[in-house]
Amino acid sequence: SAFIEARQVTLAPSGGVKRDDVDPKGDANRGFGHVPFHRDEYTGEITAYFSLDLAQIRGYRLGTEVEELLCALALFKIRALLDRGLRLRTACDLELRDDAAVTRPDGFRLPGLAELEEAMPDLIRKASEGFAEPPVTRVRFPLEG
Repeated sequence: SAFIEARQVTLAPSGGVKRDDVDPKGDANRGFGHVPFHRDEYTGEITAYFSLDLAQIRGYRLGTEVEELLCALALFKIRALLDRGLRLRTACDLELRDDAAVTRPDGFRLPGLAELEEAMPDLIRKASEGFAEPPVTRVRFPLEG
């Protein structure tokens, strides 16, 4: 699971002009011409929290290899989100300021994206016995008349 929390949020007024170089003197009430606009933005301290429930993954009893793959996939998704930036909405581009801080388990470090990408093929190969055969399951639902 994950959530993002903001603290010390303050208003940051902004705005601009929608430029219309084809018809700069057009009817602004209809959205033509140069139309000034105002927008309120917000700024503050933003923290993203991630929780990986290892007990739940182990509770599926899929075997050690599949558990390791599921954990690695979850860590890969977290690291990719943090490293590639997060755009929650227009004009809200978030980037990781410091490396991720891990609180539990003690001493654990979130691996880098390259490290996770490198480990993935071997983890997939080791866990492949737990995959469905064939690996794609097709489901068809007949239309009722």
